[in-house]
Amino acid sequence: MEGRELKEPIAFYLSGERVFSEREKAINQFYNKRYFGEVVNGKLFLSLIEAAYLMDRGKIKVFDGNKELSLKELFDLGRKKDEQFDLKFLVYKDLRDRGYVVKTALKYGSHFRVYRKGMEEHSDWLVWVVSENQKMFPNDLTARVRVAHGVRKKMIMAVVDEDNDIVYYQIERVKF
Repeated sequence: MEGRELKEPIAFYLSGERVFSEREKAINQFYNKRYFGEVVNGKLFLSLIEAAYLMDRGKIKVFDGNKELSLKELFDLGRKKDEQFDLKFLVYKDLRDRGYVVKTALKYGSHFRVYRKGMEEHSDWLVWVVSENQKMFPNDLTARVRVAHGVRKKMIMAVVDEDNDIVYYQIERVKF
């Protein structure tokens, strides 16, 4: 592999429900170039889903104190905080692998907000992740569509089946 140097994964440290790095290289490589996480007081904080994605790709290592966590241990932590962690990770990974920027959308009542390009633009979609056998109520759909419409975004439902395949449905309000 002449001309290409192998990049050593960047160390991140567990902090509650997130991981962080103080290294400027982490901020430049992940936040400035690819819009992962958020920078607070010179530290880059990633959600557990973002950390799992980057760890899965060999870009970061995660430590709890001095102990390096395995990807399985990171997933186990995520599952303790969120029973839908695995489903959300699959959708997050699919969207990131397609080149989209994916951020949390909790304040919009959805799981993710998705940007077509970099963060200079407004997000295009709000994505709500569900399993194919999850019970849904009409009020769940209408409330999310209303919020999406109110903030000028398209509401997308990402349905994950038992084979971990994802089908995306756009849900919108129709006026007659």
